[in-house]
Amino acid sequence: MNIAFIGGVKFSHDILSTILKFGWNISVVFTYLDSKKNNYSDFSDFDDLSKKYSFQHVKVDNINDSENIELLKKIKPDLILVMGWSQLLKNDILTIPRFGVIGSHPTQLPKYRGRAPIPWTILKKLKHSALTFFFIEEGIDDGDILDQKIFEIDDDDDATSLYDKITILGEQMIIDNLNKIKNNTFLRKKQNTDEFIENWPKRTPDDGKIYWNKSSNEIQTLVRATTYPYPGAFAILDGKHIKIWKIIILDESFETPGKIIKIDKNGVQISTINSSILILQASTKEECNLDQIFSKNDIGKLLL
Repeated sequence: MNIAFIGGVKFSHDILSTILKFGWNISVVFTYLDSKKNNYSDFSDFDDLSKKYSFQHVKVDNINDSENIELLKKIKPDLILVMGWSQLLKNDILTIPRFGVIGSHPTQLPKYRGRAPIPWTILKKLKHSALTFFFIEEGIDDGDILDQKIFEIDDDDDATSLYDKITILGEQMIIDNLNKIKNNTFLRKKQNTDEFIENWPKRTPDDGKIYWNKSSNEIQTLVRATTYPYPGAFAILDGKHIKIWKIIILDESFETPGKIIKIDKNGVQISTINSSILILQASTKEECNLDQIFSKNDIGKLLL
Protein backbone atom coordinates (compact mmCIF):
# COMPACT_ATOMS: atom_id res chain seq x y z
CA MET A 1 0.00 0.00 0.00
CA ASN A 2 1.40 3.35 -1.09
CA ILE A 3 1.01 5.90 1.73
CA ALA A 4 1.55 9.67 1.89
CA PHE A 5 1.98 11.23 5.33
CA ILE A 6 1.23 14.80 6.45
CA GLY A 7 2.24 16.01 9.92
CA GLY A 8 4.41 18.54 11.67
CA VAL A 9 4.36 18.05 15.44
CA LYS A 10 5.69 15.64 18.05
CA PHE A 11 2.59 13.41 17.83
CA SER A 12 3.08 13.20 14.06
CA HIS A 13 6.76 12.30 14.45
CA ASP A 14 6.03 9.48 16.88
CA ILE A 15 3.19 8.06 14.76
CA LEU A 16 5.32 8.16 11.60
CA SER A 17 8.24 6.55 13.42
CA THR A 18 6.00 3.65 14.46
CA ILE A 19 4.63 3.20 10.94
CA LEU A 20 8.14 3.08 9.51
CA LYS A 21 9.38 0.64 12.16
CA PHE A 22 6.62 -1.76 11.11
CA GLY A 23 7.81 -1.61 7.51
CA TRP A 24 4.97 0.26 5.82
CA ASN A 25 5.71 2.00 2.53
CA ILE A 26 5.75 5.78 2.97
CA SER A 27 6.29 7.39 -0.41
CA VAL A 28 6.29 11.04 0.70
CA VAL A 29 6.14 12.99 3.96
CA PHE A 30 5.00 16.61 4.13
CA THR A 31 6.05 18.63 7.18
CA TYR A 32 6.15 22.31 8.14
CA LEU A 33 8.91 24.62 7.01
CA ASP A 34 11.60 25.11 9.65
CA SER A 35 10.61 28.79 9.75
CA LYS A 36 7.24 27.79 11.25
CA LYS A 37 8.85 26.44 14.42
CA ASN A 38 7.65 29.37 16.51
CA ASN A 39 4.07 28.90 15.24
CA TYR A 40 3.60 25.47 16.84
CA SER A 41 4.54 24.79 20.45
CA ASP A 42 4.97 21.05 19.77
CA PHE A 43 6.74 21.55 16.42
CA SER A 44 8.91 18.60 15.44
CA ASP A 45 11.82 18.13 13.05
CA PHE A 46 11.59 15.07 10.79
CA ASP A 47 15.09 15.17 9.31
CA ASP A 48 16.19 12.28 11.53
CA LEU A 49 13.50 10.01 10.11
CA SER A 50 14.07 11.06 6.50
CA LYS A 51 17.79 10.28 6.84
CA LYS A 52 17.15 6.92 8.48
CA TYR A 53 14.38 5.73 6.15
CA SER A 54 15.17 7.71 2.96
CA PHE A 55 11.62 8.78 2.11
CA GLN A 56 10.85 11.87 0.04
CA HIS A 57 10.59 14.72 2.54
CA VAL A 58 8.86 17.96 1.54
CA LYS A 59 8.72 20.95 3.89
CA VAL A 60 5.78 23.19 3.02
CA ASP A 61 4.27 26.54 3.81
CA ASN A 62 0.78 25.40 2.80
CA ILE A 63 -0.13 21.82 1.97
CA ASN A 64 -2.69 23.10 -0.56
CA ASP A 65 -0.08 24.85 -2.73
CA SER A 66 -0.29 23.68 -6.33
CA GLU A 67 3.14 22.02 -6.36
CA ASN A 68 2.16 19.81 -3.41
CA ILE A 69 -1.09 18.80 -5.07
CA GLU A 70 0.71 17.97 -8.29
CA LEU A 71 3.28 15.87 -6.44
CA LEU A 72 0.53 13.87 -4.74
CA LYS A 73 -1.23 13.34 -8.06
CA LYS A 74 2.03 12.07 -9.53
CA ILE A 75 2.68 9.69 -6.63
CA LYS A 76 -0.95 8.47 -6.57
CA PRO A 77 -1.00 7.27 -2.95
CA ASP A 78 -3.58 4.68 -1.95
CA LEU A 79 -3.97 6.44 1.39
CA ILE A 80 -3.08 9.81 2.89
CA LEU A 81 -2.54 10.05 6.64
CA VAL A 82 -2.90 13.46 8.28
CA MET A 83 -1.59 13.16 11.83
CA GLY A 84 -1.08 16.46 13.64
CA TRP A 85 -1.70 19.20 11.05
CA SER A 86 -3.56 22.48 11.48
CA GLN A 87 -4.31 23.36 7.86
CA LEU A 88 -7.55 22.17 6.26
CA LEU A 89 -7.07 20.14 3.08
CA LYS A 90 -8.75 21.19 -0.15
CA ASN A 91 -10.89 18.80 -2.12
CA ASP A 92 -8.12 18.64 -4.75
CA ILE A 93 -6.14 16.56 -2.22
CA LEU A 94 -9.05 14.70 -0.62
CA THR A 95 -10.04 13.09 -3.93
CA ILE A 96 -6.58 11.70 -4.79
CA PRO A 97 -6.20 8.48 -2.71
CA ARG A 98 -8.48 5.52 -3.39
CA PHE A 99 -8.90 4.69 0.31
CA GLY A 100 -9.33 8.31 1.31
CA VAL A 101 -7.63 10.67 3.76
CA ILE A 102 -7.43 9.66 7.42
CA GLY A 103 -7.06 12.26 10.14
CA SER A 104 -6.83 12.12 13.93
CA HIS A 105 -8.52 14.16 16.64
CA PRO A 106 -7.94 13.65 20.39
CA THR A 107 -11.58 13.99 21.42
CA GLN A 108 -14.60 11.72 21.44
CA LEU A 109 -16.03 12.91 18.13
CA PRO A 110 -18.62 14.14 17.48
CA LYS A 111 -19.00 15.49 21.03
CA TYR A 112 -16.15 17.99 20.85
CA ARG A 113 -14.66 19.53 17.73
CA GLY A 114 -12.29 22.39 17.09
CA ARG A 115 -8.89 23.60 18.20
CA ALA A 116 -6.55 22.98 21.17
CA PRO A 117 -8.30 19.76 22.22
CA ILE A 118 -5.83 18.71 24.92
CA PRO A 119 -5.83 22.03 26.83
CA TRP A 120 -9.61 22.30 26.51
CA THR A 121 -10.06 18.73 27.73
CA ILE A 122 -8.32 19.69 30.98
CA LEU A 123 -10.00 23.09 31.28
CA LYS A 124 -13.42 21.46 30.83
CA LYS A 125 -12.49 18.93 33.54
CA LEU A 126 -13.45 15.91 31.46
CA LYS A 127 -13.03 12.54 33.17
CA HIS A 128 -12.52 10.64 29.95
CA SER A 129 -11.96 11.38 26.28
CA ALA A 130 -10.91 9.51 23.15
CA LEU A 131 -8.56 9.44 20.23
CA THR A 132 -10.55 9.33 17.02
CA PHE A 133 -9.34 8.37 13.55
CA PHE A 134 -11.74 9.63 10.91
CA PHE A 135 -12.06 10.15 7.19
CA ILE A 136 -11.31 13.78 6.41
CA GLU A 137 -13.93 15.44 4.26
CA GLU A 138 -14.58 19.09 3.40
CA GLY A 139 -16.18 19.83 6.78
CA ILE A 140 -14.31 20.27 10.07
CA ASP A 141 -13.84 17.06 12.09
CA ASP A 142 -17.15 15.70 10.77
CA GLY A 143 -16.13 12.79 8.51
CA ASP A 144 -16.95 9.13 9.07
CA ILE A 145 -15.19 7.53 12.03
CA LEU A 146 -12.66 4.80 11.27
CA ASP A 147 -11.72 4.02 14.88
CA GLN A 148 -12.15 5.52 18.33
CA LYS A 149 -10.52 4.49 21.60
CA ILE A 150 -11.54 5.87 24.99
CA PHE A 151 -8.95 6.83 27.61
CA GLU A 152 -9.40 7.91 31.23
CA ILE A 153 -8.23 11.27 32.55
CA ASP A 154 -6.80 11.28 36.06
CA ASP A 155 -7.08 14.23 38.42
CA ASP A 156 -3.33 14.80 38.23
CA ASP A 157 -3.06 14.53 34.45
CA ASP A 158 -1.67 17.58 32.71
CA ALA A 159 -1.06 18.47 29.06
CA THR A 160 2.22 16.56 29.07
CA SER A 161 0.78 13.31 30.42
CA LEU A 162 -2.32 13.51 28.21
CA TYR A 163 -0.18 14.15 25.14
CA ASP A 164 1.85 11.03 26.02
CA LYS A 165 -1.28 8.93 26.63
CA ILE A 166 -2.73 9.97 23.27
CA THR A 167 0.54 9.33 21.44
CA ILE A 168 0.90 5.81 22.87
CA LEU A 169 -2.72 5.07 21.99
CA GLY A 170 -2.21 6.47 18.48
CA GLU A 171 0.82 4.28 17.88
CA GLN A 172 -1.27 1.22 18.73
CA MET A 173 -4.29 2.29 16.69
CA ILE A 174 -2.43 3.26 13.53
CA ILE A 175 -0.88 -0.16 12.90
CA ASP A 176 -4.15 -1.95 13.60
CA ASN A 177 -6.05 0.30 11.22
CA LEU A 178 -3.45 0.21 8.47
CA ASN A 179 -3.80 -3.57 8.46
CA LYS A 180 -7.59 -3.27 8.27
CA ILE A 181 -7.37 -0.82 5.38
CA LYS A 182 -4.85 -2.98 3.54
CA ASN A 183 -7.09 -6.05 3.95
CA ASN A 184 -10.23 -4.02 3.23
CA THR A 185 -11.78 -5.08 6.55
CA PHE A 186 -12.26 -1.57 7.94
CA LEU A 187 -15.65 -0.03 8.70
CA ARG A 188 -16.90 3.54 8.35
CA LYS A 189 -19.25 4.88 11.01
CA LYS A 190 -21.28 8.03 10.42
CA GLN A 191 -20.98 10.64 13.13
CA ASN A 192 -24.23 11.15 15.03
CA THR A 193 -24.68 14.92 15.02
CA ASP A 194 -27.15 14.64 17.92
CA GLU A 195 -24.16 13.82 20.14
CA PHE A 196 -22.38 17.11 19.32
CA ILE A 197 -21.82 19.28 22.41
CA GLU A 198 -19.58 22.19 21.42
CA ASN A 199 -16.85 23.49 19.15
CA TRP A 200 -13.66 24.54 20.94
CA PRO A 201 -12.00 27.79 19.79
CA LYS A 202 -8.33 28.38 19.11
CA ARG A 203 -6.19 29.27 22.11
CA THR A 204 -3.29 31.73 22.09
CA PRO A 205 -0.33 32.16 24.49
CA ASP A 206 -2.17 35.12 26.06
CA ASP A 207 -4.86 32.70 27.29
CA GLY A 208 -2.27 31.38 29.73
CA LYS A 209 -2.37 34.57 31.85
CA ILE A 210 -2.84 33.73 35.52
CA TYR A 211 -5.33 35.86 37.46
CA TRP A 212 -4.47 35.54 41.12
CA ASN A 213 -7.97 36.48 42.29
CA LYS A 214 -9.05 33.06 41.01
CA SER A 215 -9.18 30.05 43.29
CA SER A 216 -6.14 27.83 43.71
CA ASN A 217 -7.98 25.02 41.93
CA GLU A 218 -8.72 27.23 38.92
CA ILE A 219 -5.10 28.37 38.73
CA GLN A 220 -3.80 24.81 38.99
CA THR A 221 -6.18 23.69 36.23
CA LEU A 222 -4.87 26.44 33.95
CA VAL A 223 -1.25 25.46 34.67
CA ARG A 224 -2.01 21.78 34.00
CA ALA A 225 -3.79 22.63 30.73
CA THR A 226 -1.05 24.85 29.33
CA THR A 227 2.15 23.13 30.43
CA TYR A 228 4.56 21.42 28.02
CA PRO A 229 4.35 21.00 25.09
CA TYR A 230 2.14 24.10 25.09
CA PRO A 231 3.18 27.73 25.75
CA GLY A 232 2.58 27.63 29.52
CA ALA A 233 0.70 29.69 32.08
CA PHE A 234 2.40 32.95 33.01
CA ALA A 235 2.60 35.87 35.39
CA ILE A 236 4.54 39.14 35.50
CA LEU A 237 7.04 40.14 38.19
CA ASP A 238 8.81 43.50 37.96
CA GLY A 239 8.02 43.59 34.24
CA LYS A 240 9.51 40.14 33.74
CA HIS A 241 7.45 37.47 31.99
CA ILE A 242 7.54 34.23 34.03
CA LYS A 243 6.25 30.94 32.64
CA ILE A 244 4.83 28.67 35.34
CA TRP A 245 4.92 24.99 34.41
CA LYS A 246 4.05 23.11 37.57
CA ILE A 247 2.42 23.97 40.90
CA ILE A 248 0.77 22.30 43.87
CA ILE A 249 -1.98 23.67 46.12
CA LEU A 250 -1.22 24.48 49.76
CA ASP A 251 -4.11 24.48 52.23
CA GLU A 252 -2.74 27.41 54.16
CA SER A 253 -3.89 30.89 55.08
CA PHE A 254 -3.88 33.43 52.32
CA GLU A 255 -3.10 37.09 51.93
CA THR A 256 -3.40 39.53 49.03
CA PRO A 257 -3.90 37.47 45.81
CA GLY A 258 -0.63 37.24 43.90
CA LYS A 259 1.55 38.11 46.89
CA ILE A 260 4.81 36.18 47.25
CA ILE A 261 4.59 34.72 50.76
CA LYS A 262 7.64 32.51 51.03
CA ILE A 263 10.65 31.40 48.99
CA ASP A 264 12.63 28.38 50.09
CA LYS A 265 14.11 25.13 48.79
CA ASN A 266 10.62 23.67 48.29
CA GLY A 267 9.46 26.37 45.87
CA VAL A 268 7.81 29.77 45.71
CA GLN A 269 4.58 30.21 47.69
CA ILE A 270 1.99 32.59 46.21
CA SER A 271 -1.30 33.67 47.74
CA THR A 272 -4.55 33.18 45.82
CA ILE A 273 -8.10 34.30 46.61
CA ASN A 274 -8.78 31.28 48.83
CA SER A 275 -5.44 29.66 49.82
CA SER A 276 -2.00 29.54 48.24
CA ILE A 277 -0.03 27.61 45.67
CA LEU A 278 3.59 26.50 45.52
CA ILE A 279 5.46 27.00 42.26
CA LEU A 280 7.64 23.97 41.59
CA GLN A 281 8.81 24.71 38.06
CA ALA A 282 9.08 27.99 36.17
CA SER A 283 11.18 29.69 33.53
CA THR A 284 11.94 32.98 31.83
CA LYS A 285 13.56 33.50 28.46
CA GLU A 286 16.98 33.40 30.13
CA GLU A 287 16.59 31.22 33.22
CA CYS A 288 14.91 27.94 34.13
CA ASN A 289 15.77 27.47 37.83
CA LEU A 290 13.60 28.98 40.56
CA ASP A 291 16.58 30.33 42.46
CA GLN A 292 17.67 32.17 39.31
CA ILE A 293 14.21 33.68 38.80
CA PHE A 294 13.18 34.54 42.38
CA SER A 295 15.20 35.84 45.33
CA LYS A 296 14.42 36.51 48.99
CA ASN A 297 14.09 40.18 48.04
CA ASP A 298 10.91 39.27 46.12
CA ILE A 299 9.02 38.20 49.24
CA GLY A 300 6.08 40.56 49.70
CA LYS A 301 5.94 41.57 46.04
CA LEU A 302 2.89 40.93 43.86
CA LEU A 303 2.82 38.76 40.79
CA LEU A 304 0.62 40.35 38.15
